[in-house]
Amino acid sequence: MKYLNYLEVPVQVEDYSTRYPELGSLKQKDYKVSTDGFGGLADIDKLRHINITFYCEGAGVLEYVVRGKTDIEREISFLHFKRLTSKTLRIPGHKKDDALKFLVDRKIPVRLRFEVDYENSLIKVIINNYSQFSIFTESWKAEEIDHDFLDMVTRYLLRQDSEFIKPEMSDEARKALRKKLAAIKRSERRFF
Repeated sequence: MKYLNYLEVPVQVEDYSTRYPELGSLKQKDYKVSTDGFGGLADIDKLRHINITFYCEGAGVLEYVVRGKTDIEREISFLHFKRLTSKTLRIPGHKKDDALKFLVDRKIPVRLRFEVDYENSLIKVIINNYSQFSIFTESWKAEEIDHDFLDMVTRYLLRQDSEFIKPEMSDEARKALRKKLAAIKRSERRFF
């Protein structure tokens, strides 16, 4: 696949994650665009997807300790699923499955993927790790993809506004999410 470096704007990212507030300030950089073409540009009439990738990056590593076999397994799974580069170190005086020190690179891979659904005349957008390590998926009708839409995507990418993603959530879903976040915070307090 060929990559096209099309933008090198150092965008400052503050408070990327409430899960890891210690990540601090990150810079959004290393933009690349790829398509489903092999060995060159894709056939525009048969294009299936376009990826825009970049990193939110900071200097150094994030260090923290996780205790308990289940929590360690969850943490390893989370880091792997989010494609974060990390190492673990044994803590002297503890068994390996009792407590581990995690060293996580402050480099978060972000991907926006535009997929074409020719049969339904839709464009599906999937966003991974843009903020809060979240995954966002939405579909638009092909005729909705116009200059204004692309301008909105660009402003979103450059963190100038958040209008691109408008989550609609019921009161019940909000309450369930608050309960889940409270449980995560209680769990995180046990680690530090």
